[in-house]
Amino acid sequence: MSVETLEQKIAKQEEVLKQLKAQKQAVIAREKKKQSEQKRKDETRRKILLGSLMLKKMEDEANKEKILADLNEYLTEDRDRKLFNL
Repeated sequence: MSVETLEQKIAKQEEVLKQLKAQKQAVIAREKKKQSEQKRKDETRRKILLGSLMLKKMEDEANKEKILADLNEYLTEDRDRKLFNL
């Protein structure tokens, strides 16, 4: 086998390695994106469940006043405050 043929084989294998590394990076990027999206979905679900709990607790007038007082201190934007008539 000549040196030229070996060089061609090496070049071909280096190209295959380059392609495999690119595929690996793409897989890693997809996994990272998938984890990030799941984390965001979980956070949204937690907020919905907490909000649901607070709405349920607000059915009791004493709890409602306390929750609204806390919201009055917490909310700063007018559009948010309007949702609760604050």
